[in-house]
Amino acid sequence: MSKKIGYIDESGDKSIHFEKEGVTTYFIVSAVIIDKNSVNKVREQFIKIAIKHTQAPEIKSSSRAFRNIENRIEFLKDISELDFRIYSVIVDKRKVFEDSGLQFRDVFYKYVNGLLDHELYDYYPYLELVSDNHGTEKFMDEFIGYVEKNHNQTELFRGPEFKFCDSKEEPLIQLADFIAGSIAKCYEPDKVNYRSKEITKILNRQILHLREWPENPPKLVRKLEDGDEKYDQELVDFIFFRINEFVNANENRTEIEIKNQLICLNYLIYRFKKDPYEYIFSDEIIDRIKIRNIHLTKRLFSKEVIGNLRDNKILIASSQSGYKIPC
Repeated sequence: MSKKIGYIDESGDKSIHFEKEGVTTYFIVSAVIIDKNSVNKVREQFIKIAIKHTQAPEIKSSSRAFRNIENRIEFLKDISELDFRIYSVIVDKRKVFEDSGLQFRDVFYKYVNGLLDHELYDYYPYLELVSDNHGTEKFMDEFIGYVEKNHNQTELFRGPEFKFCDSKEEPLIQLADFIAGSIAKCYEPDKVNYRSKEITKILNRQILHLREWPENPPKLVRKLEDGDEKYDQELVDFIFFRINEFVNANENRTEIEIKNQLICLNYLIYRFKKDPYEYIFSDEIIDRIKIRNIHLTKRLFSKEVIGNLRDNKILIASSQSGYKIPC
């Protein structure tokens, strides 16, 4: 299996006191994952795209050039042609208990990045992570120790590889910054606008999962009409309760079959939030599982992944158009 490199950056601030003026409601950490053999090519392509759109020495999602949604959309369309994947953890700070240990900024930062690290290794057992410089050198050393201590080792004798790098010197961290900032346009109340839904549509090929934490209830990207009789909220709440039970019970298991089921669930959840009425072709889900160098036929996928999830009392609807979480 080829080695991958994940470039990480975030959007939002680490304070959970979202009620204060200027403090974001969400904190988003995004990883852009690239095959190590393709890193130089993707970096060069990204630099060319950046020069086409702005003369700024560093691409920042928050920069003046991309405050205009049209400019952002056009830039996203160009970078969506590059060969990378996206995994994001999206924290709704309204659901974080103020009297928990997460009230401390550094603890909060470590915990959220720990969620990202833990889940990325389910997809990519051989992964090197590179994050933007953060805080003091002492904090960065402590954070690397935290990752090593809490790492979910899925391969014998293999530990995590994690380092910090200045975003000014690494354009691919700038790419991660732009992705995180763009995803924030789909969540942050004062940033969402009528074109926000285009962002995930443009990046759909790259997205592995947009992991919301805490998870329940799911936040839909597609706005439903009030009184939509086709959408059964009680059914959705029950299904996501069962999904969360299954994930919590199995997230630390290392069997290939379980990993495949979790990857499938992650993608079904993401697509449900994007549009709860849309079915997903099995090829799209199999493509996400293939990341682990596992090749399933449609018949095996139906039996070993969908079938086993249903055996665990997780409701999954199917039709000629594919699969979806019922609503």
